[in-house]
Amino acid sequence: MSRFLAVLVVAVVALGCQSKPRTTPSAAGPPPQVINELTNQTVVYECPQCLMDFDRPGQCTMDHIDLVKTGIAYICPADSKPVEHSGHCPRCAANATVVRTALAPPVPKALTGD
Repeated sequence: MSRFLAVLVVAVVALGCQSKPRTTPSAAGPPPQVINELTNQTVVYECPQCLMDFDRPGQCTMDHIDLVKTGIAYICPADSKPVEHSGHCPRCAANATVVRTALAPPVPKALTGD
């Protein structure tokens, strides 16, 4: 009888010690949404492979590649000065040009040799 109880206790302990399945944290929030048309965004998150724009950091929904934070500027082609949004420039009849700049963290000085 004591041997049966010992086996039962070991079995219960072994089952209780099994690791629980890991879940992804829900704090990450919903996946990023595609931006179909630039209007007045100043920062987007761009997929380096398919070049789609997203509204927040994460991974591309098509390629599953990490998105790159990209600054957006709207420039008047006539005078090369910034405007507030895409579409017609308020100073001329031309459409504003979209200029993209990858926003990367600064490179540590140890790597640049400065």
